[in-house]
Amino acid sequence: MFHTNRIILKLLLQLVLLFSTAIAGQLKVVTYNLLNFPNIMGYERIKYYRQIMDYIKPDILVVQEMQSEIGMELFRDSVLNYRQNEFSIAPFNDGPDTDNGLFYRRSKSEFIEAIYIPTSNRDIARYKIRMKDSKREFYIFSVHLKADAESELIRLQEAIRLRNHLDSLPDSIEYIVMGDFNFYYNESGYLKLVDSVQTNSKGLRDLLAFSGDWHDNYAYAYAHTQSTRNEALPDMGSTGGLDDRFDLILCSPNLIDTAGLFLPVESYTVFGNDGKHFNKSINSGINYAVPDEIARALYYASDHLPVSVIVMDGYNNKIEIKELAIYPNPMRKQAYIKLPYFDDFQRAKITITNILGQRVYETESFNPYVVSISNDKFNVGIYFVHIQIETKYGKHYYRTKLAVVK
Repeated sequence: MFHTNRIILKLLLQLVLLFSTAIAGQLKVVTYNLLNFPNIMGYERIKYYRQIMDYIKPDILVVQEMQSEIGMELFRDSVLNYRQNEFSIAPFNDGPDTDNGLFYRRSKSEFIEAIYIPTSNRDIARYKIRMKDSKREFYIFSVHLKADAESELIRLQEAIRLRNHLDSLPDSIEYIVMGDFNFYYNESGYLKLVDSVQTNSKGLRDLLAFSGDWHDNYAYAYAHTQSTRNEALPDMGSTGGLDDRFDLILCSPNLIDTAGLFLPVESYTVFGNDGKHFNKSINSGINYAVPDEIARALYYASDHLPVSVIVMDGYNNKIEIKELAIYPNPMRKQAYIKLPYFDDFQRAKITITNILGQRVYETESFNPYVVSISNDKFNVGIYFVHIQIETKYGKHYYRTKLAVVK
């Protein structure tokens, strides 16, 4: 039931964010493995990429398995700009094997610079981005770690190289790390990247905060990103249906608090995954996440699904960071969240995460005024409160902090 409700909330949130991304101070950032574009049937797949990009409406698109600068230009001109000239590309780096690429909507952001971190397999790209309105800057890292279950040690070596670079950055730097990690479970490379703040405050945060084996595990069906098809297609993509969580978006700890730039936990979306296609093709039967034609496009475009988040600038989204009254705060036994009043209030969803970005508590309330919380559900510490208020004509999002003491 939790997963079903989560899927419904995702669908509702996608509709909200479809319109909200036009607001200043928000960027929809998407990662997508393009499946060896353009050399393997790239031209034949352009029409499907067009449908997908028109539906997602990214502001920044980070891609893996890009094969050439010609491919970058082809995707820009024939997919993203085939209607209007809105997107530019970061300079292409021709490294070992296939490469990363970044496209950005010029009206929303600026590309500043790129550096490339070599590994024993493929280069890791680091792009510096500036939000157009607020001039706030952050980094986007694009990775494509070594594939195959037998290559865990190589992925660990690549993760160590990345983690060492992240640890060298100033504490004030905000960054997202996204791409095709090829992790089968919370293996050594994954753990190296998401090391807890008790060990090192610069460890990455996984907004889904998984543990255990997510490979071929129905319990994680709603988060799987690969493969979109059961059958073998001429583009030589992987088969077997959706059963792996290879494509992730991780972030620095300072992006999940309410200061400056931040990522709403609820915005994390595996595009096209309705949680009902475990070991199936993405377009098998009814897809409850996207229309039939989009599910079909996802099937033919790539053997991976896109993953997206929203990057928000608190200074330009005041309603999103409006402080709500929580009393008493710090909480000892019980606390109350006073909700902002709406005449057309329908329900409120409260999600509380710890400093690692892990969801520790969720509840719904049909009381338009207040929500109560008991501390028997929390350990001592600092928590982030995410509130989604559903009204008759829209949704509203709020963030604040809660301290728990004994």
